[in-house]
Amino acid sequence: MQPEALKLWHVDEAEVDPRAGGRYTYRSRLFGIREAHIDIFEPARRLKLVYDPNPRWPAGDSIIVEDFLIDADDTSGAVSLLRLLGSGVPTAPEWNDTLKRLQAGWAVAFSYLQRRLESRALEGPGS
Repeated sequence: MQPEALKLWHVDEAEVDPRAGGRYTYRSRLFGIREAHIDIFEPARRLKLVYDPNPRWPAGDSIIVEDFLIDADDTSGAVSLLRLLGSGVPTAPEWNDTLKRLQAGWAVAFSYLQRRLESRALEGPGS
């Protein structure tokens, strides 16, 4: 998990301490500023983020979690499927707009990712 790759994907600024117990902080035009604790970090397999309370979100005591699950080809290591499971968004009506923004933001972010992967824009030198 390289901040440079995140910048190519969907963020403007990123600070990442890539390990279980590390921090994941970024700023993007899609999501604003988000800060999380890295709960699970398994390179090329899984990243589970537990988000800090965000002052731009409605009040609540829920913990928002995003869990990225990666399926890779066992022989080549190529990613064949990336799943994002989100949880913890309250069902209270005041959260409806926030949930819609998160869903729309991830739809756009995954569209960006697909285009960058197809154009090989996320590959580094020598890849």
